[in-house]
Amino acid sequence: MVVISDVIPVVIAGCGPGSPSHVTPQVREAARMADLLAGSPRLLALFPESPAPRLAYDGGLDEFIEGLAPHLGQQRVVVLVSGDPGVASLATTLVARFPQHTFHRLAGLSSVQVAFARAGLDWMEARILHAHRGLPTWDPAWEVHRGPFAILAGDPGAAAFAADLAARLKRPAVWRCERLGLEDETADRLTADALRGEGCDPLSVLIVEGAGA
Repeated sequence: MVVISDVIPVVIAGCGPGSPSHVTPQVREAARMADLLAGSPRLLALFPESPAPRLAYDGGLDEFIEGLAPHLGQQRVVVLVSGDPGVASLATTLVARFPQHTFHRLAGLSSVQVAFARAGLDWMEARILHAHRGLPTWDPAWEVHRGPFAILAGDPGAAAFAADLAARLKRPAVWRCERLGLEDETADRLTADALRGEGCDPLSVLIVEGAGA
């Protein structure tokens, strides 16, 4: 159960990769108790049972934050984010933009976790790279990292970046896990050249296998 203190916190709820079956009971309960549900239309659609008014994030970030601001600290606001609030999430931006407010994060199932499960790989030693808006800058430390890499796609160049990384580090293959949790999800193991030629869906996690795979 979500406890609301005297200072009304902003609840940032991780909704998993996109399937209703991946939403935790705790997050569903928070949405049911909310005075305002905010998030992308895709995530808002996961909670048809919630009577709360909706604030859709379907335009620019500044527009969404401007619409959200008057409600923070005044109502029980639940901001829905994909995956987990601690992994490449809007949560980071909200906490930085509104330091005067209290935030309470509810964990969700990250697409990274789901991708490694689909690939049948451990992710204890994984490096997680963010390619939602722009590609990561090369880090010399990657040369000595023998574990897998997980690249959260979004940028049109994410597939080529993952393929180049695999080729440069002489890794055996890359897993392309697309649209996880949705009806049309796929998970394929490809060579670097095949991934470079085929590309990937923006809703993808790309796993460059570890050196010992």
